[in-house]
Amino acid sequence: MLIASEFRLLARAAQQSLPSWSRFVAQTEFVWQNPALVLDPAAWQKLWFEMEIVNALALAEWEEEGCPQDWSHRWRERYEQDVRGLVSELTLLIAAETN
Repeated sequence: MLIASEFRLLARAAQQSLPSWSRFVAQTEFVWQNPALVLDPAAWQKLWFEMEIVNALALAEWEEEGCPQDWSHRWRERYEQDVRGLVSELTLLIAAETN
């Protein structure tokens, strides 16, 4: 089960590239079901759906361009800012860890 500190590490890495983002979107699909981690499951699902849309658009564009090995320029130009905003919002829904 994912804990808050692990989530934050994944979230930081997710913003770096399309492959990282796609993995993050897949890994967080059902995190809303963890009441110890997620403060507002409905808000999480709404944000996750927006993340999935961005993921689908980016993957489609990447595929249309022939699946280039280095797509970092396009990622930074078109998607990175939106992804940063979504990750920031999602991170606000994570409960603080208690020891």
